[in-house]
Amino acid sequence: MTFSKVQLAVLLLARVVEPIGFTILFPYVNQMVEDLLPDVPKASIGKYSGLIESIFALSSVLFMYQWGKLSDRVGRKPVILGGLCGVAFAHTLFGLSKSYKMAVAARFLSGLLCGNASVMRAVLGEVSTPETESFLYPLWTVCWDLACVIGPTLGALLQNPATQYPQYKFTNSPLFRQYPYLLPSALISTMSLMAAVLVATCLEETNPTVKSHPPSPVLPPSERTRLLPEEPIDTIEALPEKNTFLDLIAHKPLQQVLLSIFLLTLSAMSFDAGFALFAYSVPSLGGIALTPTSIAACLSVKGALSIAFNLLFFPLALRRFKMRSLYRMFSSCWILVFMIPPIMNALVVKDGDSGKWVEGGSLKMLWLLMIPLLFLYVFGDLAFPLNMMALNAASPSSSALGAINGISLVVSALARSVGPAIFGLMYGVSAEHKVPIVWFVFGGIALLSALHSRTIRDRADKEEETDV
Repeated sequence: MTFSKVQLAVLLLARVVEPIGFTILFPYVNQMVEDLLPDVPKASIGKYSGLIESIFALSSVLFMYQWGKLSDRVGRKPVILGGLCGVAFAHTLFGLSKSYKMAVAARFLSGLLCGNASVMRAVLGEVSTPETESFLYPLWTVCWDLACVIGPTLGALLQNPATQYPQYKFTNSPLFRQYPYLLPSALISTMSLMAAVLVATCLEETNPTVKSHPPSPVLPPSERTRLLPEEPIDTIEALPEKNTFLDLIAHKPLQQVLLSIFLLTLSAMSFDAGFALFAYSVPSLGGIALTPTSIAACLSVKGALSIAFNLLFFPLALRRFKMRSLYRMFSSCWILVFMIPPIMNALVVKDGDSGKWVEGGSLKMLWLLMIPLLFLYVFGDLAFPLNMMALNAASPSSSALGAINGISLVVSALARSVGPAIFGLMYGVSAEHKVPIVWFVFGGIALLSALHSRTIRDRADKEEETDV
């Protein structure tokens, strides 16, 4: 199938909406929880903000596979459109939240209504070839990286506009005084609806089953209309083989990839949410006390580095080294990622109020550790386009791409749902007992992920086994 650059651009624009909506909360979610739960001690804020960040993924678990399976039957495009409209509705509800329960419910609804990630990954798998994988799959990761640049920046700039920009009549309106976090949510809703319009007008259907068996036009009946329409016998042979959920998860190569995806996502998503909590917390509670603007700046630097490495370094590395070798190396980076934050906190605590490492919520000499941390953070994220390649290589059938991507996103969503919540809970325990337990535990998980990455095969390994 020929996939034009316009359609690819529309697909990526639609894809980037969800991660922007996920990351836009990072700079202000802890402050939002403090506003909604004023009686909760600061040491326990991470437990409640972690739930808000995790509940989206938890609800995705319930319906992600069904959305992917539905797209195998009715087509990718209708499901993508429905997901974008669902995101718009749920984010508006989140921005209007006046209680913690309402905020959690809105995030739950957002994950339940949107199954786009699995469906769009199926589209990418249907239009990619072994020759284009090294170019197309990094673009998928770039969408997340762009979200890490755009999302936190927008969140920091647009949250509580009445306080940040009191000189403007629009931002100082009673609406934004009553709903201080509505503006960033309204922006995501608008982006979702605009993406839906582009998908409806520009994106072609890629599901081969739907394309090869389009619905027949309805004609008015006449005396010569057949009661039973005649169909060629060979169309039965053209239908794809059926792969049930149990058939797919019983496939051993797929099991290995799914377990690797779970461990890698558990490490990465826990750190994504945990980094904002760590940077926001005061040194006595295990953090480094950065302002929302400084947190957004760090995440933006990380996102910019990741975009550059995905577009420039990754294709070159994939041509020079085997996929499985790169996967092992990038997965191992997460071990070091979890080792650096407690060192940063120890330096800030030892420094006291001198401002040598952090001053007024802004990084000073602590950039000496933040830069290596962000580089390792970027290298660790490069494992994600590789596990997408490994997932497609492990598929037992090309007709099951929607289903296996749905399963993989369910696995990812499980990790995303439990990871930030457990991290927030353990961070509170660590802060209370003044021991960096949380970093040791998640460093151990990263170690398990690195060890398991040695079981992952690439497409070349599968072809060699088939030849034998």
